[in-house]
Amino acid sequence: MIQKIICLLAAVLVMTIAPNYIIMAQEAPMVEETPTPPSLYSQAAVLMDADTGQVIYGKQMHAKKYPASTTKLMTLLLAMEKGNPSDIVTINDECVKTVPRNTTHIALTQGEQITFEQAEYAMMVESANDAANAVAINLAGTIKNFAEMMNDRALKLGAKDTHFTNANGLPDDNHYTSAYDMALITKEGLTYPQFRQLAGTPYYEIPPTNKQKDTRKLRNRQYMFCLNDTYPGAFAGKTGWTEEAGKTLVTLAEQNGITLICVVFKASGTVDAEFKDSTALLDYGFQNFKRVNVPADFFGSTSSAESLSSQPEESFFAESDMPILLPNTINVQDLTYELNTADAQNPTVMLKAPESAGTFMNTTVGIFPLSKKTANTPVFETDIEPVPAEKKINYNKIWITIGSSLLILFLIAVAGILLLRLYVLRCYRAKMRRKIRSGQPIKRKNSTSSVKIIDVTMDKAHKNKMKVIDQDKL
Repeated sequence: MIQKIICLLAAVLVMTIAPNYIIMAQEAPMVEETPTPPSLYSQAAVLMDADTGQVIYGKQMHAKKYPASTTKLMTLLLAMEKGNPSDIVTINDECVKTVPRNTTHIALTQGEQITFEQAEYAMMVESANDAANAVAINLAGTIKNFAEMMNDRALKLGAKDTHFTNANGLPDDNHYTSAYDMALITKEGLTYPQFRQLAGTPYYEIPPTNKQKDTRKLRNRQYMFCLNDTYPGAFAGKTGWTEEAGKTLVTLAEQNGITLICVVFKASGTVDAEFKDSTALLDYGFQNFKRVNVPADFFGSTSSAESLSSQPEESFFAESDMPILLPNTINVQDLTYELNTADAQNPTVMLKAPESAGTFMNTTVGIFPLSKKTANTPVFETDIEPVPAEKKINYNKIWITIGSSLLILFLIAVAGILLLRLYVLRCYRAKMRRKIRSGQPIKRKNSTSSVKIIDVTMDKAHKNKMKVIDQDKL
């Protein structure tokens, strides 16, 4: 009997508490494992968010390296900005003679005419060095002039570790860049709608020209998006190789609304090292990072006016939320920030992840512009401490926990009372059984109350009478 009652109470307890803990488990954040970056064959690499420029992971990303034919991404950027696709390009002597015959080309000849767009596709699909020269000479007159244009554009992008001497990436001691700079160049190129087509076409044909009777058939060897077994979401990129540069590769891929740029330089040590490293890096980014919007009021505002000054107060603030990529192990509340208002015309805020995250990601998660507001209000304090964002308290979880605990205590108390009562009853019954076995008389209480019987008789001579008869006299 006791076992049945205990089982019943246990069942009631489980049915009552289990739904609450299921709700708590669904609301409570899961404990995520710390991401582990891949081991790379490449000497230098970077994985960048194409929308914001945030570096997710880097390996010697600012080291100066020979880019080989990934140089053509800068040539393409200038071609999209300054060129006219329908222009007729006439091949001159400099275009042809500066390209060794043992390098990649489409055998352009002096005096041959192709369109500017055909030269762009030949440069990006077949990686033709003579076509890259044709683009450069058409835009700047000479390859040297075009290299100056490339360097000026790189500086404007913030590519501080870059210097170009030609349009195609053929070896030169003074022709170098970094993985980070190449990612910046690619990010800028992606802002032009024709980039996806020019840098992402697997196959292209140039019809016969005034100097070439056959159709030129061009095939892209960026196998991250050109083979049947391609990387999911990869849509553009550029290959590169020279003996001095080794294997270089730029890949762009998009999954779930996130676009990543992957750059690897000097890949060696195994077959297809550049493709293996690019796959590993893209997997690392897409599988471990998600898009998060940092609220515009995350850091409050700051003032540039001096103490007790009557000068107008200048406050800086973010006009909109700031999108970044974070792993599941880091929340927005874990971030810190640094305000840079030294340049009042271009104030910025830098968002940073905890230093402990530096083992698996770049801790600078974003640099965003700020807006300025001027108010004619005296300022009495120079240093206004920003109010950090407070973590929200989930009162539902607290009440669920308290209610569940009280319910458990109540059920335990009820179960204790029932068990005590059953124990006392069992002891009493055992005592009675012992008396019965020993022959001891068992006293029973007799009723002392008399039972009275009401006798109703019928007498014809008299009226009906009711008489009460005492049972003891019967």
